[in-house]
Amino acid sequence: MFTNIGNKIRTLAKVLCIIGIVLAALSGLIMMISGISMLGYSYTAGAGVALIFGGIVSAALGALLAWVGSFVLYGYGQLIHSVQQIEKKVLGDEYQDFDKQPGVSPFSGMNNAAPAAPVAPVAPVQPIQPAQPEQPAAPEQPAQPEQSDVKVCPKCNCANAPTATFCVGCGNRLD
Repeated sequence: MFTNIGNKIRTLAKVLCIIGIVLAALSGLIMMISGISMLGYSYTAGAGVALIFGGIVSAALGALLAWVGSFVLYGYGQLIHSVQQIEKKVLGDEYQDFDKQPGVSPFSGMNNAAPAAPVAPVAPVQPIQPAQPEQPAAPEQPAQPEQSDVKVCPKCNCANAPTATFCVGCGNRLD
């Protein structure tokens, strides 16, 4: 039943698309015929035009939706088909089509598998310590500022502008 299921799903997508397009065309045609028959009477002429226009739109949109809707199903069938082809290439002679072997399941040999090799113990992992922010290196400044109108930092001896509140070298508050 499930042999070559990818191709069967793709065929189903094509058939459903054709059926959807035909049904959309038929419903649009019925609406247009009803609209044409209403055009002969003056009190229903407006409804007749609306039905003709609705029939055209219904046929076009219905066919478009049937076509676009079949993409998902067709794509799913293509995916299954591709996976089966890859499985055949990877497994080669070991590939088994479980549908052709009654009573055999893809999971039948799972309990008879060889035991896994023992795993070597792993050394415990040390926790990662958060990085400590590095203190910015103080820029090399002359020990004695050349101008008398600068503020000198008492911590790093860095020369700062006379209006500075904090040292540009170390960030220390200047008094």
